[in-house]
Amino acid sequence: MPGTPDPVLGSQVLTHIVASVTGLVVVAVVYATRRRMARDWRPLALLGFGYATVTLSVWAVARLATDALPSGIVDDPVAATGFLAFSFTVLAGFVVAAARLYASRGLLVPLVGLFGVTELVWWSFLHVRGETDALGMFALFGPVLVIVLFLAAGTEYAVRTLWNRATRGGDRSMT
Repeated sequence: MPGTPDPVLGSQVLTHIVASVTGLVVVAVVYATRRRMARDWRPLALLGFGYATVTLSVWAVARLATDALPSGIVDDPVAATGFLAFSFTVLAGFVVAAARLYASRGLLVPLVGLFGVTELVWWSFLHVRGETDALGMFALFGPVLVIVLFLAAGTEYAVRTLWNRATRGGDRSMT
């Protein structure tokens, strides 16, 4: 079908497996290093930098290997650099925010969001020759995903706070 992106790895199932395993690995790293991340900003920065670098590399390698690099990247390298820098910042910021919210507040929604966004982004980046390039779509919707992460984490924090106040002290009334 015209406009439908092709999976670089050869099958949709393999693409989902790779994207899901990547999401699980990122969540496992955040879980395993949560105490260090709660105390120090350096592991957070390293995680964000590494995640954004690897994810953008997957996008670039998939396009270079299949000769599907968007023409705008080649035609205007200055704009492409800005576009890639913006995408890098959004990717790194998303991971840092999700990891920090989990490490410092114990919120679980950011971990679920981190898995979901990683799976979605990697799945999209491992597809080529669609009507719109996945990185272009991420540049539009990536900031929205960051906002949704903060709203969902804020909701979880508020619900937990209200629940703790309501249940603290056993049979004490809420008033």
